[in-house]
Amino acid sequence: IAGDAGKGAAIGAGAGGVGGGLRQRHERQRAEETTQAQQQQVSGELAQYKKAFATCMQGRGYAVN
Repeated sequence: IAGDAGKGAAIGAGAGGVGGGLRQRHERQRAEETTQAQQQQVSGELAQYKKAFATCMQGRGYAVN
């Protein structure tokens, strides 16, 4: 084996660090998108519940804003 092993190790470590950082950033972005989609779903379900509740209460003669 010829050459400087330390130099090769440094290059390998640098490449691994960059690849790992990109993967971590991609995973974080995907997690944020999933969280946002879940929040939107919950908001939609809550709005649907409130609408149904208001309709029910109005049907019973209550004034609902």
